[in-house]
Amino acid sequence: MSDLADHSISTTTVKDCRIRIMRGGSGQPVLFLHGGGGLPSWLPFLARLAEKFDVIVPEHPGFGQSEMPTWLDSVSDLANFYLDFLEELDLQQVHLVGHSLGGWIAADLAVRNTSRLASLTLISSGGIHVEGIEPVDTFLSNDEQRVRNLFYDQKLAHEALAHPAAGT
Repeated sequence: MSDLADHSISTTTVKDCRIRIMRGGSGQPVLFLHGGGGLPSWLPFLARLAEKFDVIVPEHPGFGQSEMPTWLDSVSDLANFYLDFLEELDLQQVHLVGHSLGGWIAADLAVRNTSRLASLTLISSGGIHVEGIEPVDTFLSNDEQRVRNLFYDQKLAHEALAHPAAGT
């Protein structure tokens, strides 16, 4: 499936909330939860994944063309919503992938219930707090701090900062 057009767009209702879903491919399911910027179209990396998997990309409640439910107050609410979503679509052995805000939702979901999951992949996830590590407020950080926070090995951060086009 190399054609970016090889996917469908539909809507479904879960917890009295209508959401938009992009879906393509076949095989074991991959549920991709997008970041705070949304995911308005079927991107090339999704098409590549759809060559081997059933890729399911819901638009979070309150984003884009999906409805904003009255019950939505927190990331925990979204995690519970996606547990219901997995049940509603009867998805089993799901590879759950979350990016940014979607990673936060995916981590919260996995803490609650892994019975339908095969794996969990978090990409630049927000909201995760590790004991003993000072949380970073990316909105209050300057450009250098944001780049330095991407690296455990500060030598790599220094190299990235020395070449701004490559490091930011």
